[in-house]
Amino acid sequence: MTSHQRDELFYDVSTLLKSVDDAFDPERIAPDAHLLSLTLGSLQLLEFLNRLEERFLISIPDEDLVVDRFSTLEKIVAYVASRQAEAGGGR
Repeated sequence: MTSHQRDELFYDVSTLLKSVDDAFDPERIAPDAHLLSLTLGSLQLLEFLNRLEERFLISIPDEDLVVDRFSTLEKIVAYVASRQAEAGGGR
C-alpha cells in the first residue's frame, strides 16, 4: 500500500467514524488514541463496523470482533488494509 493509498484510507475511515459519532474530530484525535475511551460507545462501534464492511466490501469474521483490534484509528486502518489485501483488492 502506497502512502497516498494509506492517507486516503485514513480519510475514508475518519469520515465513517464521523458519520456514527458527531463528536469525532480527526484533527484533534491522534491516530493511536484509544477511541472507546475518547469518543465511541459500544453501540456506535458496532454501527461503525457494519459501515466498514459496506464501504470497503470486506467481511469482519466473528473471531476478529475483539475491541482491541478496533481501538484506534491506526489499528482500524491497518485491519481494513489487511482485509482488502486478503480479498485481493482495494476500494
